[in-house]
Amino acid sequence: MMAVLILIVIFSGIALITYVDNTTKASRRAAALPPPDAEALSAPTPTRHGVETLILNLPEPARSRAWTLLCVISDAQRLEGSSADARTGYLLAQTRVAYLPDTLQAYQALTDGARAALSAQGQPPERLLEEQLSLMEDGVREALRHDHAAADRLLTQGRFLRERFGGAGPELQLPAGDTRTSQD
Repeated sequence: MMAVLILIVIFSGIALITYVDNTTKASRRAAALPPPDAEALSAPTPTRHGVETLILNLPEPARSRAWTLLCVISDAQRLEGSSADARTGYLLAQTRVAYLPDTLQAYQALTDGARAALSAQGQPPERLLEEQLSLMEDGVREALRHDHAAADRLLTQGRFLRERFGGAGPELQLPAGDTRTSQD
């Protein structure tokens, strides 16, 4: 018993020394950094303000489409929460934090020369943005429509009720064409 107490004291001392050392190093690193530039802190940046600020800077009708897409994603994430299947949840999250902001930043970063070059190739930047927003809208809509987890939960509940209460009424029976068994 005494040996265990001695080991606990030794390991606690080592942990405390490591913690103090790391804290001291972090303080030294923070003190060595130059003070932040006041103009840099006040200047709005797309990454600081998020996708909402990027959307506000878009021309119409792209602004409306991007807002609609963001609202659909937000509503789906809020309503489905943890009940969405992993694939749908990942797609929604990535569209909100990466795909949509990256698309909008790329559009807004176009210089006049780049806009002219795209237009000369028959690909006006506004049309490209509309196409990319359309691709994201279609992908989100498709992912939400194929929420397999919700259908699986309903089927699982029906199987549970058939097992629990014996014979099922017509409202709990699977269609005749369904090849699944109650052991799926």
